[in-house]
Amino acid sequence: MTTLSFACKCGTLSGVLRDVSPKVGSRVMCYCKDCQAGARALGADFALNDRGGTEIFQTVPSHIDITQGQDHLACLRLSPNGLMRWYAACCDTPMFNTLATPKLVFSGVATANLRGDLNDLGPVIAVNKGECATPGAEIKNYGYLRAGWNIMKRNLAAKLRGDCKTPFFDDTGGPVVTPRVLSLEERKAATLDHLTG
Repeated sequence: MTTLSFACKCGTLSGVLRDVSPKVGSRVMCYCKDCQAGARALGADFALNDRGGTEIFQTVPSHIDITQGQDHLACLRLSPNGLMRWYAACCDTPMFNTLATPKLVFSGVATANLRGDLNDLGPVIAVNKGECATPGAEIKNYGYLRAGWNIMKRNLAAKLRGDCKTPFFDDTGGPVVTPRVLSLEERKAATLDHLTG
């Protein structure tokens, strides 16, 4: 296992992803409309790859230590019930994602912000929503069920170990910052025309 550092685009919010290995997380690539809209709502197209994809390392939040700039941590939701998309407000860099509550011990880490040898994360085991990629060669989906099963196994193991530490929720289970929820108009504006039909 190894430790990788992470930082937002301007370097104000930074920290480490501890004890990294394929045993503690799954590397996945997502091209879904929501991930694209989340980045574009922040003006952060730089966080997407050349086909509109976001690579994520899915792990448990206790592996994430924010060591600098915690006060710049902010949260965006595309809808009142949407995924919690955590970003650095200093430069609007998408950083992490979680569900709305810490009951499922889960966090995704945007690998674009990691520094070090990303081979330590293991290979990409799943590709989601390849049909939503920007025009180009076909991108095939695979591994969705495997990635979901891995999330559930890590959740159960973390709960059995009492390993529920998280930088995203307080002791009452509430988010450490109030999420900003996009209006329907803002969400539509962040979604590319060719993805909305």
